[in-house]
Amino acid sequence: MNEQDKIEAYLSSVRHDLRSQLMVVREGTSMILDGIGNSNCETCFTLLRPALESTDELNKLIGELLSTSRFNAMLKPALSTKKEQPLEEKKEPPAGELEILKYELMGMISHVVRTPLAVVKESLSLVLDGIPGKLNGKQNELLSIAKLEVDGLIQSIEEIFQKSWDEVVGGARTEFPTEAIPVKEAEKPKKKERVLIVEDQPVILNMLKMRLEANNYEVITALDGQEGLDKAQKEGPNLIILDIMLPKINGYKVCQLLKADPKYRAIPIIISSGRTPQEIRKVGQEVGADAYVSKPFEAEELLSKMRELLEKREK
Repeated sequence: MNEQDKIEAYLSSVRHDLRSQLMVVREGTSMILDGIGNSNCETCFTLLRPALESTDELNKLIGELLSTSRFNAMLKPALSTKKEQPLEEKKEPPAGELEILKYELMGMISHVVRTPLAVVKESLSLVLDGIPGKLNGKQNELLSIAKLEVDGLIQSIEEIFQKSWDEVVGGARTEFPTEAIPVKEAEKPKKKERVLIVEDQPVILNMLKMRLEANNYEVITALDGQEGLDKAQKEGPNLIILDIMLPKINGYKVCQLLKADPKYRAIPIIISSGRTPQEIRKVGQEVGADAYVSKPFEAEELLSKMRELLEKREK
């Protein structure tokens, strides 16, 4: 793995963890706004509680994964001189330049991510404390603002990691190899189709299950790659929604195994991940996935892809 790959792998991993937590917040508020779970009921508040807890976890995650020490630990070997260079030619990167780069990067990520999250958390807190009342106009207004802020956060995450990558590569270009850096490419079902969801985070799994059941799908679930593979082979679902970061067997391998078997290769597979859309599309194509969604995704986008793949299979 070269220097650019090391940094991109780090940022991609952080992006995945952030988006997995963010999806809980976004889907919880979206379901309330869409009326799933009914109005003026305890179920609505039950859905909001994990959303609030998830913002706390995300806030903690930002501090842990984006700490200067952890990022510097990744940068240090990347910026070190090549082993094959003669000893007398080795030189250390300018300390001042690296420090400026490091703190600028951390400050930018912290500010952009934490600010909209503060609005989301306060809005959800007001609802849970019962201050606005039970799903009245003010409560709906607060949830609408929270949803807009989360939508803004989704866009900010994509922009900030791209900008962060540019800062890292641009600011330390003299310390990197000279090879070129690759540029990345920028109605309900007529019947109850059976959908297998393979997702290792129970909260996300349950929310997605509720979303699909509200849209007239029969849902089967699995919490790890091995269970997902077993249920795909045993239950014969009409479609599979497959997370990538899974225990036991990762989603890419599950997809590859199913698509290599004539008995199951016709089952449409949608892979989902918190990694960049370009990344999951590239690897997804290599293992034979039929579609790709990047977490957190719009519910209608996912439902639209599902309808398209199911209709295509019926023809």
